[in-house]
Amino acid sequence: MNDIHTNREADEMQNTGYLLNHRLFDGFSETSGRSYIFITDLENDITRWSRNAVEYFGLPGEYTKAMSAVWYAHLHPEDHERYRRSLRELISGEKTQSEADYRVLNCNGEYIICTCKAMMMRGSCGEPDILIGTLENHGIAERVDAASGLYNVYEFLQDIRLLKTSGKTAVELLIGINCFSEINDMYGHNFGDRVLKQVGKVLNTVLGGRSKVYRMDGVRFACCITDTAVGYIYELYRKIQYEMKYSVFIENIRIPISVSAGAVLLDGDYDEFSVQGSARYALEKSKHEHHGELYVFENNMKDSTRHRLELMSALRKSMLNDYEGFFLCYQPLMSSDKEELIGAEALLRWKNSDFGTVMPGEFIPLLENDPCFFELGCWILRRAMNESMIMVEKRPDFTLNVNVAYTQLSHPLFRESVKVILKETGFPAGNLCMELTESCRQLEKEYLQAEIAFLRGLGIKIAIDDFGTGFSSLNLLCDLSVETLKFDRGFTKDIMTNSANQVIIKAIAACADELNVRVCLEGMETREMIDFVQQYCIYSLQGFYFSRPIIMEQFLKMYFNNNTSASS
Repeated sequence: MNDIHTNREADEMQNTGYLLNHRLFDGFSETSGRSYIFITDLENDITRWSRNAVEYFGLPGEYTKAMSAVWYAHLHPEDHERYRRSLRELISGEKTQSEADYRVLNCNGEYIICTCKAMMMRGSCGEPDILIGTLENHGIAERVDAASGLYNVYEFLQDIRLLKTSGKTAVELLIGINCFSEINDMYGHNFGDRVLKQVGKVLNTVLGGRSKVYRMDGVRFACCITDTAVGYIYELYRKIQYEMKYSVFIENIRIPISVSAGAVLLDGDYDEFSVQGSARYALEKSKHEHHGELYVFENNMKDSTRHRLELMSALRKSMLNDYEGFFLCYQPLMSSDKEELIGAEALLRWKNSDFGTVMPGEFIPLLENDPCFFELGCWILRRAMNESMIMVEKRPDFTLNVNVAYTQLSHPLFRESVKVILKETGFPAGNLCMELTESCRQLEKEYLQAEIAFLRGLGIKIAIDDFGTGFSSLNLLCDLSVETLKFDRGFTKDIMTNSANQVIIKAIAACADELNVRVCLEGMETREMIDFVQQYCIYSLQGFYFSRPIIMEQFLKMYFNNNTSASS
């Protein structure tokens, strides 16, 4: 390793400040293992790194000037924009903390996945002066999941990259356990961990060495089989279903396991992150629309699969490029009694030069299963609040509805991000309603209750979106403290002729009214539909009859008289 600094320069850098030279840094540096620490003196543009990081990544030295340029050269080109944006947000004060995954070049010329967590500290005048953080090296992390004894997600990502380099075709199979929370509730979490371990053993037995078995996030498992026909995957999955039902035993107790699965054909241009998002999408399709039967990404058509992977790649690039092409539309929420404006739902849209305007039903399910969706969700929340502030100023009782997905709610920084965005925008928490999408049902009930309690503690209202589909249990009215149930449009589109739906909506609306929970009906498209549902205990209405989702400028012209005054 060559040190680019002279001894005199090194001495000068070592004298730049107490914080960079404190003995505590030495102590943490020596004991941090694969989690490296760093600290940057912004005024002098000098960064001190753990010695382990210097050796592993081949950095110029423990004390390094102009670290941004040095670090930039070590990052994978596709991660440059994410790094620039993260640094810009920290320096500007838009964020106080950041967390992101990067591919970093090590001293052997290999790109290694690392998680960088950083915090900006500011001086007495509020100017940014010290950047501190940690870099967790997943390249030398233990590649085995402790609970199941299987390879972990970092090993999976590394293997997908190697697979692409080899030029081989493959099929990834992502398997998820259905209703695993019931096992934890019945037997306890320690027992649940033992079940996961047995599931891993069964999968290894079924695969017979044809693939590694990976423990992914939660109760998901993956394998990747090379040079095989998709038809074999169907046969393999049927065997897995059978063995899960009959071969998982704990202390001579048979635990029948129900699973769902999605498959993705890996061929052509793809990256490991697009593969992950596509596989999650397919798994969700299997679980919620195909009763656990195997769902092959985009109907197993090679060209269509490539299109989807390319679409996912384009979406990720848009997110990394300051969310280029993303914008918000707003659909009004109307009171059922007077049919007056009471709020609006912010809805994400995306337009791209290669794909044109992509329907939300095509790209949002892909995004919701991608780890990057947390950052995009923060962007949506911040943009919606900033754009809607004028409506709150004109109508103090105006409510802004914003969708929140599983990927956001389950993120460890979700709570902090909500508080930061509320503070940054100055948007009144009492005027914000977070709609929990169907994907949030993946969360454990206790976790979901705690997150709802936190949000309500801030003054934020909570709505359950798509009621009647994924969130179809009446227990929700007892288990979750929410303000609103929103009936999915699939439940209301034939409300005038479907007697079963009429009975259900009438009963649930009456029950909700007794519990002081409001009901919103989506999909209101005609005057006749609106007149018909007036017989039920409905609080609000939403649908094309009032307006399609429109951009903010059009919304203000329609409801706020060209931005100059509120309409009556």
